[in-house]
Amino acid sequence: MSPLHLVAGISIVFAVLFLHGLLQRRPDPALSLRARYLALTRLSPAEARAHLAGRLESLSERFPGHSYVWYLSWLVKDLERSKQ
Repeated sequence: MSPLHLVAGISIVFAVLFLHGLLQRRPDPALSLRARYLALTRLSPAEARAHLAGRLESLSERFPGHSYVWYLSWLVKDLERSKQ
């Protein structure tokens, strides 16, 4: 095996790993925040989802222009503060 073949093989391996990293799906932070909120409310899952929807709507009216993740994060932090 010549040095050129070795360099080409290493380049192909790095290219595949790079493309795999680009194509990999990033975890959705909203999923973990939503699960944390549902766990902190101590309501049934249906009631907790309804409560979350209402809180998100009122919070978006109070603080317009933020992302969904920001509202969820705010609600989770608020619940964690109230539990202390």
